[in-house]
Amino acid sequence: MMRTLGCLGLLTTSLVGGSALAQWTGAVCGWGSDDCNQCVPDAVGAVNGLRDHGDVLGFFPIGDPVTQSHHWQGIQRLPAAGGRHLAVSHSGATKAFTVVEMGSRDTGGARFRSNRLEAGLSYPATLPSGSDRAITDAWFSDLDYTHSGGMQASGNLLAVSLESSSSGARSRVVFYDLRSPSSPLRLPVSRVGTSEQAGTASLAKLADGRFLLILGRADANNLEFYRSTGADLRSPAVGFEPLDEWNENELLSAIGDWEFGNYQNLNLVTQCDGSLFLAGTHQNTLGGEDWIDLYRVTEQNGQAVITKVARKHLYCGYPSPGYDSGTNRQCNLDAAGGLYVDPWGQLLVYGTEHDNDGPGGSVKMMEFRSTFPNPGCDSDIHRAFVELYDDSDFSDRGLMIDYPDYGRENYANFTSIEGFNDKTSAVRYCLPPGWRFRLYEHGNFGGSYKELNGRGSLNLNTVGFGDKTSSGRFIYLGF
Repeated sequence: MMRTLGCLGLLTTSLVGGSALAQWTGAVCGWGSDDCNQCVPDAVGAVNGLRDHGDVLGFFPIGDPVTQSHHWQGIQRLPAAGGRHLAVSHSGATKAFTVVEMGSRDTGGARFRSNRLEAGLSYPATLPSGSDRAITDAWFSDLDYTHSGGMQASGNLLAVSLESSSSGARSRVVFYDLRSPSSPLRLPVSRVGTSEQAGTASLAKLADGRFLLILGRADANNLEFYRSTGADLRSPAVGFEPLDEWNENELLSAIGDWEFGNYQNLNLVTQCDGSLFLAGTHQNTLGGEDWIDLYRVTEQNGQAVITKVARKHLYCGYPSPGYDSGTNRQCNLDAAGGLYVDPWGQLLVYGTEHDNDGPGGSVKMMEFRSTFPNPGCDSDIHRAFVELYDDSDFSDRGLMIDYPDYGRENYANFTSIEGFNDKTSAVRYCLPPGWRFRLYEHGNFGGSYKELNGRGSLNLNTVGFGDKTSSGRFIYLGF
């Protein structure tokens, strides 16, 4: 139902303070839970702390071609089988989603890192690993439905929105069991919407064991809230009861930004104190910029209260802003977007392009992560990283050097890596004891150098080494 909320200033302050208004409380779970996602310690900080330039990724599709008119719609990373699988939905009759196995990536749930690194080739021209490919499709036989949209996984349970093109028909959210990602199992539970529109589906487990489901229609500007009647979505006896309907005109704001975008995807995020947040990915109409917006979701007198609390401009173009078109665009948040929380509570954002115009017919995508993305990097060399920045304020394009990928590029000559020779103005790094990373003035590790150790951030202009780096390498000096 539509409501008018008064006393906006007082109400917004109470919501941000986190108070007694929050009646919908999320279940606090660890990574790998069967039906629940890992919580984040600080949802607002996680969004604000994202590196605005992502790491390039890709995969090879199977089956019918994906085009601009039947494009990728939603993406979710699944915790089952070591966290190496993705579910990616796209529009078109009878196909709910495609399961992708990122076979070249590590198990354990950490960030994927780029799978498009090859010495002498630019990132946009590099193919993904051949073992990163679609392995199966999940189909539906509901002939009234011709469009699969945004979706969300809660553990190994996946909620997928389906829209209808039949006059008078209504939308539906359907559910799949993905404990075995290569064999998606359609569950009997579903929820019919109030119209033919179902562009997004958002799902989170609540502290009482039931599930909160949000269906977005009319470009997600209208939200329908539902709660499950039981705790086991695999049971035929469980359904969803309606709670409320919400319109963007009811939005509150804690940051002075009142836009509720036309979201391609909306995902629920649970903070580790049980607070619920809703994150939307989209592309705005002002120059085609890609954004993630974050909203706090609370309940007051049985009605949803949504307050905007953070936003972040993400860059899908590589190598830098201004390259957000053509083959340099590696994702589009008006195509598939989705969130994932790793085992350490870090937020990752995934986005794909609309169709399959990556190198070799692959699907281009990006992974956005925090600026210090590898927990344990100060104790384990295999988690160590160095990120070089073009600008001294840690902005613009960057060059991420993860220790496990060190041999995949020619770091003896930064000219051959995205033209990064003499470009580095700032650096962030994390290294375990005994290890160093040296930035050299000349190629082939020659000339003067700046040595990094431990963990930190450094504006190289302050030490007289700005725009001088031509090569770099990890060095073990012992304890």
